[in-house]
Amino acid sequence: MEILKPSRRKLREGDVFAFRVPQAGEYFMFGRVIRVDMPMGDSPMPGDNLIYLYGHRSKEKVPELGALTVDDLLVPPKFINRQPWLKGFFENVVHVPLEDSDVLAMHCFYNPVKKVYVNDRGDVLNERIEPCGFFALDSYLTLDDAISEALGVAPASD
Repeated sequence: MEILKPSRRKLREGDVFAFRVPQAGEYFMFGRVIRVDMPMGDSPMPGDNLIYLYGHRSKEKVPELGALTVDDLLVPPKFINRQPWLKGFFENVVHVPLEDSDVLAMHCFYNPVKKVYVNDRGDVLNERIEPCGFFALDSYLTLDDAISEALGVAPASD
């Protein structure tokens, strides 16, 4: 991922952020903050955030908000700390309060420690629901790898 603009601003649910990866050329890609400062048990790490990353690309840094839908997720939902913002990989570009349609009806994550599927609050699910991610904290490096894989290109770190 390319460095855009570092920020220490507190995250809010509904924040839309831009990011750039060399594999996407001159286009910006986008994500959205779904939950912030999650408590232990609800997430793999206290204080982390639940985000969505979308497949939508634009030459403009502020996206067409209607294009950021749960049907266009680039990768399954991810848990992340504030490092991508602090390092400047994610840049908040607009805040729009979340509507029900902006959030998946049910989140699913595989918990590798307990070998079960859980929701975003750590509750055990009876079955896997797509899209299904991992109940683990991602770093900006593992996010970069996941984005590269979803785009079908070699990770920038290779």
